[in-house]
Amino acid sequence: MQRNILEFKGLKKGLYAIYKGADRFEDFLQALEGKLDGAGDFFAGACMAGVYGIELSEIEEDILGDLLKGRYKMEIKVPLLNKDTVSRSGIIADFGTRFVKSTLRSGQSVSCEGNVVVLGDVNAGAEVEAGGSIVVMGSLRGTARAGVPDRNEAIISAISLQPTQLKIGKVVVRWPDEERYADEPEIAYVQQDVMYVRPLSDIK
Repeated sequence: MQRNILEFKGLKKGLYAIYKGADRFEDFLQALEGKLDGAGDFFAGACMAGVYGIELSEIEEDILGDLLKGRYKMEIKVPLLNKDTVSRSGIIADFGTRFVKSTLRSGQSVSCEGNVVVLGDVNAGAEVEAGGSIVVMGSLRGTARAGVPDRNEAIISAISLQPTQLKIGKVVVRWPDEERYADEPEIAYVQQDVMYVRPLSDIK
């Protein structure tokens, strides 16, 4: 099995598992068990709040919950925040989606006429541009431009939103230099030509 197929991002509301492997629940569980077995008791008492990179059914969430509680003494937040939750929130429109299964480092860029989902971080100095929406399953520290050239209905979302610059449609925001830390994934969107940032769980 390839290395680094599953990573954890820890925020105040819990752990978020970022999965980059085959879209099968059995493969996801194998990767998860390998990660947790190698960590000893490090994650005991932690709460799994979200899973990105694979959609889980209610039955699969129950199986995951039993595994985490029984073997690893962890809790689980049900329903998990996952790719399906993102879709229901209207983040991914019907433009077609490009998945980037790696971290974008300084100097790298990705451009797509549809949506872009980055299964990793977007480091400072990296750029993502999309005709649709942008979802980063990690930290967004670079530049993100969604809804190019003028789709204000697009959004930008990340587990950790610390960008250099955001642009949605024609609305551009330069991020403050001081660091800020959110308790959970956030979403940036535009209403009446003003950009707002809210926790993703607030979007119904």
